Amino acid sequence: MTAAAQRVLSCNWREGHRSSDGLRYAFTCPATPRYRHQWYWDSCFHAIAWRHLDPARARAELRTLVRAGRLDGFIPHTAFWDRPAYWRRAPFYGTHTVFGCSATATIQTPLLALAWELVARASPGEPGFAAEALPQLRLHYDWLAAERDSDGDGLITIITPDESGLDDSPKYDALLGWMRHDRPGYFWLIERYRRLSYDAKLIAERYDEHVEDVLVNVFYALALRALGRLCAQAGDAAADIYRARAEQTEAALLDRCLDDRTGLFFDLAGRREEPLPVSTWSSLAPLALPDLPEDVRRRLVEDHLLHPRRYRAPVGIPSVSIEEPSFNPNFQAWRCWRGPSWMNTAWLLVPPLRELGYREHADAVIAGLVEAVDRHGYREYYNPLTGRGLGARGFGFATLLVDLLAPSAPSAASDAHEPSAGEPSDALRMITS
Repeated sequence: MTAAAQRVLSCNWREGHRSSDGLRYAFTCPATPRYRHQWYWDSCFHAIAWRHLDPARARAELRTLVRAGRLDGFIPHTAFWDRPAYWRRAPFYGTHTVFGCSATATIQTPLLALAWELVARASPGEPGFAAEALPQLRLHYDWLAAERDSDGDGLITIITPDESGLDDSPKYDALLGWMRHDRPGYFWLIERYRRLSYDAKLIAERYDEHVEDVLVNVFYALALRALGRLCAQAGDAAADIYRARAEQTEAALLDRCLDDRTGLFFDLAGRREEPLPVSTWSSLAPLALPDLPEDVRRRLVEDHLLHPRRYRAPVGIPSVSIEEPSFNPNFQAWRCWRGPSWMNTAWLLVPPLRELGYREHADAVIAGLVEAVDRHGYREYYNPLTGRGLGARGFGFATLLVDLLAPSAPSAASDAHEPSAGEPSDALRMITS
C-alpha cells in the first residue's frame, strides 16, 4: 500500500513557477489529465499522506496552498498554477471572469490548520514549521468568520455545492432544483454569483441557494481547535479566541443541526435555515468531534454506521445511506457523491469509531478498503457493495489509506499531545500476514 501510494503521489507531483508573476509552486494534482490543478482539500489530504512518505513535500504542498491565497486571508477552492482556467472550466470553478483567472473566487472545506498541525507533528527536524504560517492561518480563519458567518452563530456558509467538496450530493437537490450540479442551470447559479462578486453576505440577503453545511463546519471546528493548539504552542495569546470559536461552532451544530428523530445532523439551507433531511456521510461527520455528548456520537454509530441497510457496507463507508432513494453506488459521469465510498470519509470516521470502542468495525472498514486498493489501485472512489474502483485512476487523496494504516497516526480530532505508537490494528496485522 505504501509503495503504491508513493508512486501515485510522485507521479502527480508538480513543481514550477507561475508564468504571470514567477511565483513558485510545488503541489500534488489529484489525478491527470482530468484534475490537473491544486484543490484546497485535496492538497490538505495529500500533505497528510505525504508526511509518512516525504515530510518535505508535505510542507511544500501546504506552503503552496497558502501562497495561492490573498493578503486578506482568502484561500481559493482551486488554484490554476500552470495556466489560467478558460471558458470551458470557469463556469464550473466559480472564477471572477471566464478568462485569465489564476484561482477561483470560491472556498472549500477549510481544514488547512488541521493539516498544518498534522504535518508539523511529522516534521521534528523542522521545529519552526508549526509557527511558520500562523499569521496567514489566523488571517484565513478570521476571513472565514467575518465573510462566511454573517449571522455570527458560529456556522459558516457555502454558496455553491462545490465549496463543500461534495459537488453533486443529493442533499442539495431539493434546494438547488434545476440549478443543481448536474443540470445546465448550474451555469446560471455561478453566473448569478459572479455578478455579485461571490459576496456571501449579498448572496444570503437576496437568494436561498446557500447552506450552513454540516461537513464544512465539522472540519471548520476541527481546524479551529488545531489552530488554537498551534497558537498555544507558539505562545500566541490568540489561542483562546480560536478555541472559543470552535466551541461555538460545535455547540451550534449540536443545537441547530441535530435531528432528534433520526439522530443525524442536517444542513441548514436558505434565509430561513431549513434542514435538508437527506442522510449522507456529512450527517455522520460530527462523530469526529470528541467534545460532543457521547450518547449523540454513539447513536450515530449504532443507529447508522453499524446498520446494514444504511452505512454498513463491505467496502468503506457509503457517501449516501443505502436506504436513501438517491443511493447509487456506481459510476456516473456527473454524479460521484451519491453512494460510492471515498477514502476521506473513512479517514474522518474510522478513528472516532476506534476511540469509542468499535474497533472491530473500524478495522473491517479499513480491511475492505485495503482489498479494494489491492485489486483496483488508488481510485477516486469505490463501489461500497462490490469494491470496484471507479472514477479517476491514480487518485491522490485515496492515499489517505497510508495514514489510516499507520499505527501512530493521530486522528483528525486528536488533542495537543503527541500520539503514542501503540499496537498495530487488527486490520494491519491481517494485511501484513
